[in-house]
Amino acid sequence: MQRPAPTPVRTLLVSDVHLGSKHSRTEEFLTFLRQFHPESLYLVGDFIDGWKINTGWHWSSACDDVIAHLIELAQRGTKIHYVAGNHDSFLRNPAFRAGCMATLPRFEVANEFVMETVAGWRFLITHGDMFDCVEANAQWLSKGSTFFYDACLSMNRWYHRTWLRREQNPHGVCSHLKDRVKRWIRFVSDFENKILHHAKVSDCDGVICGHIHTPDIVSGKSMWYCNTGDWVENCTDLVERHDGQLHLVRTYDEDLFLQLPAQRQFDGNHDEPHSSGTPNLFEDSASPEWIPASAGTSSSGYAA
Repeated sequence: MQRPAPTPVRTLLVSDVHLGSKHSRTEEFLTFLRQFHPESLYLVGDFIDGWKINTGWHWSSACDDVIAHLIELAQRGTKIHYVAGNHDSFLRNPAFRAGCMATLPRFEVANEFVMETVAGWRFLITHGDMFDCVEANAQWLSKGSTFFYDACLSMNRWYHRTWLRREQNPHGVCSHLKDRVKRWIRFVSDFENKILHHAKVSDCDGVICGHIHTPDIVSGKSMWYCNTGDWVENCTDLVERHDGQLHLVRTYDEDLFLQLPAQRQFDGNHDEPHSSGTPNLFEDSASPEWIPASAGTSSSGYAA
């Protein structure tokens, strides 16, 4: 059966696909990816799970299909930006990067990029692991916990096949568990404030990251924080439409939207740093809140 024509979008941002892990939702991701024809595609870290090479590498034919589709997109004019993450940190080695990417001239690899939206707003694109105190100071703990978490994912998938409806999230319990752990890490690391401070220093109006597997759009006092989520537990994706709207597509929950004005309304006077040395960019809110779905339009026309 012939597939419908892909929807043209300005920018597509995905993170934490974890190709090579048996728990990557590779087939679902490929189905989703084929629905779009982006001008630019950002792979926001952990696209390939290098941690699994020696501990359960699982490279399926669907993984090959994903790589082939990316090459096809590049050949059709899509500019592909690959942000290195903690699971694919081998791409941070300049010598490896030069050899690996020599045959892929439209693939650009870096630790971070700056994306300017159609409305003129600047977003720092980075994976986020460098602002995680566990990754920075005790990566052995993070790597060690993956064995326990993989077992939880396998058990959760078995439970889903046995007891739950097919349309429900097969990793929903693990998603909730990981969210609790990551909330603690975010609190200890002061994750959002540190990464937004870095974006401010880079003369950006907000940040788009991954890493913590918690899809989010948060409007701060003077900046925006967006997290693309992942393709293991949540199956989420961030899309910039040609009208400038940022759209967080969520497979198992209501979509979120951020409609930025056509011209900058802030004067650039961001918050002054508080005693920790980073700006308290969420001080006006008791906690980060989702942007209401009523602010945008439905994704049913092109999103799985």
